Amino acid sequence: MNAAPPRLISIRGVSMVYGDAADGSVVRALDDFNLEIRSKEFIAFLGPSGCGKTTLLKIIGGLIAPTDGHVEIDGRPVTGPGDGRAIVFQNFALLPWATVLANITFGLELRGVGKEEREAEAHRLIRTFGLEGFAHSYPRQLSGGMQQRVGLARALAVNPEILLMDEPFSALDAQTRRMLQEELLALLDREPKTVVFVTHSMDEAVRLADRIVLMNPRPGSVKEIIEVPFGHPRPGQFEKDPRYIELIDDLWEALKEMVWDR
Repeated sequence: MNAAPPRLISIRGVSMVYGDAADGSVVRALDDFNLEIRSKEFIAFLGPSGCGKTTLLKIIGGLIAPTDGHVEIDGRPVTGPGDGRAIVFQNFALLPWATVLANITFGLELRGVGKEEREAEAHRLIRTFGLEGFAHSYPRQLSGGMQQRVGLARALAVNPEILLMDEPFSALDAQTRRMLQEELLALLDREPKTVVFVTHSMDEAVRLADRIVLMNPRPGSVKEIIEVPFGHPRPGQFEKDPRYIELIDDLWEALKEMVWDR
């Protein structure tokens, strides 16, 4: 029997409450959330709007602390942002006053990497993401798809072991979204990483993930964990596989039931 892959991220009894109990303005975003994420696994969080997906991602990233419970990475509690994690946001979050090159090298500069080394890595990523000729352009001069490529390149420049992605493609048109999904998968095939990906899209979750964590409506908790029956790299035309179609239908029925039954 093959040994199980090492567990990298442990989410244990995580609950999150926003607001002030004194004036009654309390919102319980997460309630007793438990999950183990294996090393080099692609996990997608899918669930109704407001179920705490982004809150959970921020907790894993160390941007906020849970009200109860904790997250561990390799057995060490998460107490803040760490070098091994990088976050890609929905709204790109680029520095508007900085060029593409400066945006991509920003994290490396903070880590004390020398100019020659960080710019060499930035130019490698510029080539990887098809941004040649735009190294000295500013975010306002780029399309949304190109801005998100820069955001991905900036996150990957620091070579994180864990990539946290908060609906990174949701603001893009369908064609650009599909292209970036395929670019992300191709990059992960070459350089495997642990990915935690928040999405509202059933198709995107099935297209990208190894496992899909279906979350209950607020307060968010694990409703079901679904194994996606396709390996990486994805086989050609896998969208025509009856298992793909059945899985999309099952996810839709589960989401519809959760939303309409409330």
